[in-house]
Amino acid sequence: MAETKSAVRRTNLPASSAQGAWAALVLDVGEPTRPALRMEAAGRGLLVLRRDDAVLLLARVADDHFGVAYASTGHHRPPVPPIRAARAAAFGTADTGGAWHARWAHHFATALTGTDAGPLHAGRWVIGGDVEYLNVGVTRPPAPVPLRHDRGWIDWFSGDRHRQVLPLRPLANPDDGRVKAYRKQFREGVLPPVLLWWISGLDCHVVLDGHDRLAAALAEDGPPPLLRLSSVSQRQVDADTDTAVRRYATTTEAVRHQVAAGTPGAAEALAATHRRFARELGGVGTGYGTSRAWPLRGGPATWHRLAEAHAPDWPAEITTADDGCGRRPPPDGRRPHLSP
Repeated sequence: MAETKSAVRRTNLPASSAQGAWAALVLDVGEPTRPALRMEAAGRGLLVLRRDDAVLLLARVADDHFGVAYASTGHHRPPVPPIRAARAAAFGTADTGGAWHARWAHHFATALTGTDAGPLHAGRWVIGGDVEYLNVGVTRPPAPVPLRHDRGWIDWFSGDRHRQVLPLRPLANPDDGRVKAYRKQFREGVLPPVLLWWISGLDCHVVLDGHDRLAAALAEDGPPPLLRLSSVSQRQVDADTDTAVRRYATTTEAVRHQVAAGTPGAAEALAATHRRFARELGGVGTGYGTSRAWPLRGGPATWHRLAEAHAPDWPAEITTADDGCGRRPPPDGRRPHLSP
């Protein structure tokens, strides 16, 4: 069983673009050292997502690192209690300042820190706003692209890679009763966010909570509201901060010389440099960190045994798939070769 968590410190991070706007919620977690919901690694690109002893997902990174093959068991149970319609209505509709996202971020933080069945472990975590797609700045961001819930391939070089999300259980039919209720909430603008969890070993988000809400939004042909949970690497934060500071110092020195020389537009360029630096520093603290994976006891032998038990024909399928693709991306979207 997972260890229980100690008190968690929460910090709201403001957005740099507007005074008072919310960007993310930082969680400084003291315990546990190993959570119930966790990724385990067996070496050679072999991964297992499990909740205590239950296997939720098996994955294998391709030898040429073009992506990862996966097989889901469908045993995922959300660590967040069901959200009642009254709570969704009380939280209201989304606003430009981010207060709505902040309320839901705190809701999910309370749920995740109050359960021993979630992914939080000691360290720093971030629950951030809507996932940043490639088409940033659009008024209506493109909807996420759900991957197959059972077996499939996460393509690390696809044009949709930043939009791919992996459901950990089947998405319900649009006419399902619960989904129909969520569709009504979507039309009213009060649908609670789908909570995604970034797992760096997959280089993909998985749906931690909100499979039916995701199905409802897609059935309404609209992007669902999203919140993303990710761990933060302090080493990465320090390195990115140092890079941003050095770049800012070099740029501002050059621009200030232009301002002193009376160069037209230099003052505006200096102001833009200050704003860009503020955005970069804000992004450093909320960016994706490397997800921790614990050693799988028994190594590759255990992974193969689990794969045979939970997806009997899958190991052979991915071993023989597309032999000879080499290290070039398959032109027809097929999986690259995975060695035995």
